[in-house]
Amino acid sequence: MDACRRYRCEVIQYDCNTDCWLLDGCTEELLTTCGSSVYYRVTTTTTTTTTSSANINRQCFPDTASTNAYTCSARVYCSNQDTARKLGPMPLSACMDECKKSNCQAIQYDCNTDCWLLAGCTKELLTACGSSVYYRVTTTTTTIANLNGECFPDTPNAYTCSARVYCSNQDTARKLGPMPLSACMDECKRSNCQAIQYDCSTECWLLDDCGNEQPTLCGSSVYYPYLPGACFPNTADTGAYRCSSSVYCSNQAYALNEGAISLSSCMDRCSKHSNCKAIQYDCNTECWLLDHCASQLPSSCGSSVYHSTAVTTTTSANAKLGICFPNSANTGEFRCSASRYCSNQNSALRFGAMSLDACMQECKRQACQVIQYDCNRDCWLLMDSANCKELQTQCGSDLYYPVIAFTTVAPKPAEEEEDSGVPLAAPLGGVAGAVLLFAVLILWRWRAAKRRAAARTATADVQKLGRPRLESEEKADLHCLSKYGMSALPDHWVHKREMDMKRQLSDPEQHGVEPDGIEIEVSLAFDELVYVAHQELGKFQSLLSHTYRNIPTQDRPCPKKKCGKIRGGCPCVQPGGSPGLPVAFQVKRVIRVEDSDMWERYVQRRNAIQGKRSGGCGSIDPELFTTAATQHLPGLGDVLAKVDTSLNETYLWHGTHVRQGLAIAQDDFSLDHAGSGAGSMYGKGLYFAESSTKADEYAHDEPGGYYDGTRALLLCRVCIGKYHYVMDRDPNAIQAFLDGDADSTIGDRAAAVNTYREVVIYDADQVYPEYLVLYSRLHGSEEVQPPSALVPFQLQLPVYWVNVGHDPSKEPFRVHYHTRQKITQIVQRLATGSASTSRPVVKVVKRVEDSELWLRYVEFKRQLHLNMDKEGIEACTPPNELDGKPDSGHALTSKLLEEEHVEEAISTEMLDAGLNEMLLWHGTDPDAANAIAEKGFLVERSGKAKHGRRFGGGAYFAEDLDKSLSYAKKAKGGRQSVLLCRVVCGHMYYTEQNWQEHADKAARDAAKNSVLANPEGKGPREYIILDEAQVYPEYLIEIEVPQE
Repeated sequence: MDACRRYRCEVIQYDCNTDCWLLDGCTEELLTTCGSSVYYRVTTTTTTTTTSSANINRQCFPDTASTNAYTCSARVYCSNQDTARKLGPMPLSACMDECKKSNCQAIQYDCNTDCWLLAGCTKELLTACGSSVYYRVTTTTTTIANLNGECFPDTPNAYTCSARVYCSNQDTARKLGPMPLSACMDECKRSNCQAIQYDCSTECWLLDDCGNEQPTLCGSSVYYPYLPGACFPNTADTGAYRCSSSVYCSNQAYALNEGAISLSSCMDRCSKHSNCKAIQYDCNTECWLLDHCASQLPSSCGSSVYHSTAVTTTTSANAKLGICFPNSANTGEFRCSASRYCSNQNSALRFGAMSLDACMQECKRQACQVIQYDCNRDCWLLMDSANCKELQTQCGSDLYYPVIAFTTVAPKPAEEEEDSGVPLAAPLGGVAGAVLLFAVLILWRWRAAKRRAAARTATADVQKLGRPRLESEEKADLHCLSKYGMSALPDHWVHKREMDMKRQLSDPEQHGVEPDGIEIEVSLAFDELVYVAHQELGKFQSLLSHTYRNIPTQDRPCPKKKCGKIRGGCPCVQPGGSPGLPVAFQVKRVIRVEDSDMWERYVQRRNAIQGKRSGGCGSIDPELFTTAATQHLPGLGDVLAKVDTSLNETYLWHGTHVRQGLAIAQDDFSLDHAGSGAGSMYGKGLYFAESSTKADEYAHDEPGGYYDGTRALLLCRVCIGKYHYVMDRDPNAIQAFLDGDADSTIGDRAAAVNTYREVVIYDADQVYPEYLVLYSRLHGSEEVQPPSALVPFQLQLPVYWVNVGHDPSKEPFRVHYHTRQKITQIVQRLATGSASTSRPVVKVVKRVEDSELWLRYVEFKRQLHLNMDKEGIEACTPPNELDGKPDSGHALTSKLLEEEHVEEAISTEMLDAGLNEMLLWHGTDPDAANAIAEKGFLVERSGKAKHGRRFGGGAYFAEDLDKSLSYAKKAKGGRQSVLLCRVVCGHMYYTEQNWQEHADKAARDAAKNSVLANPEGKGPREYIILDEAQVYPEYLIEIEVPQE
């Protein structure tokens, strides 16, 4: 504390109860595991003598904050300050006198100088000038109403409250003194407390555990913070209700909606309804009453379901562990083995919380052989009963075996109707009519069987992955940048530019709102991969070429796999050999890594080295190839940030496999695998090269796979610091780092044997993998060519997918992700821009990441390219040339994608313009939308589609969102479901007829892949796809359209 006073710090972290750490502020308090504690320095100045110094810390005045007359909220101002009576500068004591005279209820001591009187403070907002708000205890009605220990009426949705009690563990509480309950709840949120004791309705006491609730004598109440999706602690284990967390009921459409009320009030209403047997506390806000909960599905907004135990239900019937459900144990369809689970449960398909009846129905659909009703709650399906060894359970699981084996039934084609029945023969009399009717019946049965077989074939591979998992794209452990990390962000990063734009547009009244009213969402926590613009690729090509050296070493593998390690390299890798040393490297694509966590760690480690090496780090002589290139090659400053040469900070190469490079880009380097690429010549660490040729020795392609011939180099920002210099192999070089004498090692084999220098880093935080450069090797007379702008090289999967580094053919996945808020806003802009008349509001966005559907889609594109190559066709005719409007006939969604920055949500460069690949809308009912997102489209060649009769069979899409919404059935509550799909239209059959029922047949006869229907040349245009493989349903979206 003496040191804190000397250095004028604001916060002490007494780390692990041993070390003194000084800070100028504590951004957020987190729970410790080693006994750390945080001490905030409290000012001791008074109002009358040092107003200005009190304002430096922006805290409440010590002579008033704890008085009986006022409670204080520090560092805030009131959202309704415009209604204040502004009396100008005066001492706080005089301001309080004025408040008393005018019977005001709140004082905003503005910027710690001016007296503003208010009838009440609507909402507290963080201040930038040291304001504080003082509430009169004697006149605040909310406080008076709570003197008897009643819960505050404005808090039940965020907290659950127990009135007129205190905690038995109150001696362990962190006592923060008098303050408004809202401020106390903010403190609880910052410190992750588990209970608030609002002591005597005045003081804020925070606890990790309340213990037992005891009756109070002074009007205390206890508030428990509620984690969305978790059960309320005062109801989850009561005898009146049994709670299932993070779920909602599949039959919610039939619920009685009682509106936004507290959970306790909701339970009271349920008890008064004779038919209420379940409560869905929807999105932790609204009370929905049901006569039963058919099945429980995962919730994305924090809903929970409370089952009344006062009535006999299917679920409560099994309250006694180890007893089979009476409605299934003795049925003819399943036999039950109680209190057992399967030894091979790891191979089960897990469908989450649902009723047993719903689980059995799912078993029938999936043709499962065993149901494990896990812990009497979750549905797990196993496809192999032979390997299910029954083991004793501890949580009440039961096993259900189908008595008769089930078979799978192929789903109906999405958006299609089956033939309604046997076609009627013409009314012919006698034997001729009977024969004709019999022939038609045989033909109809044959076509129906063929159609069902085709549907089963199309979905057989898709079904083996089971139902998709539902996850959130947001990383729970992603942290915001500190002021140090934020100030050091490179100018060329997307997030830096967005922050600058937000700063330019923001002011106290307008919080980052663009002129068109769309809010700019800027997050200080981010984790994204971004394609570098095509026009910038030449700069990376220059850097690759500038750092190339034609020197092979023994570490370069023999490309023929015939030679072992030979000093100086084997004959197959010598210049002029076969195939010889690569003569150059051709850049194919570059991806930038923007990750707040990795960047923060790098900046903090760099700052630590700077503080440790005040005497200097020693320069590197001669300077590294990459350092020289960044200083002398034109334009590199646009893509590479300025480095701190005093710390020997520079850019270096690291060779790897494309998929491994993507894994590093997503999750950072790991020292667990350090040296695995080519040994550990200088100890276990991360190895980097100044020469692209040296790094290329460790870069591998994927023979026979998607990345066959494509390799990867990571261009990393590296803080070398003070280095340990060696010329020969020295596995103990790491010791200099461990002893604190050096931050890295430079192994100079160039000086020793005329090969290369390598830099070894022993702390992963000293490295930031900023770019992943995809390239190919050139041999013989091959020369570097400008990368193709028309057909750029693409990653196998979209760059923004969570599974981008996976091999979909070997590592299958099926996951639906609730997208980040920023992605939702991008989709909102696309929806707004493509709706011709309405003002749609995007409510829910889920991205579909499905390996099998994606492979099917990509294979269609590949085959179309092959067919076009055979015919000598470079590109399909675009829609603006088909309708005779070359300047204005482009697809609306395509034009919007060009105008918007949407790479975080849609890889526009992955849309192959030469194949007429577009992003289009498809509207349907909610069940069909979910089925399509799960299994893909199924298109009949000549079926009668619900919305497809106008232009024949097929799947219908539109560029105008309103057109698709006209097909989307409204769910209860008014929401409509649409799919935002990648669609390969290919060669299009164009028609301006108002109705052409057999347009699909005409398209096939003309060897076209789709139909572009533009009724009377006026639109709205529709795109009819003839093959389900032409579509990838990437986003499943719920939309509301407000009524004008």
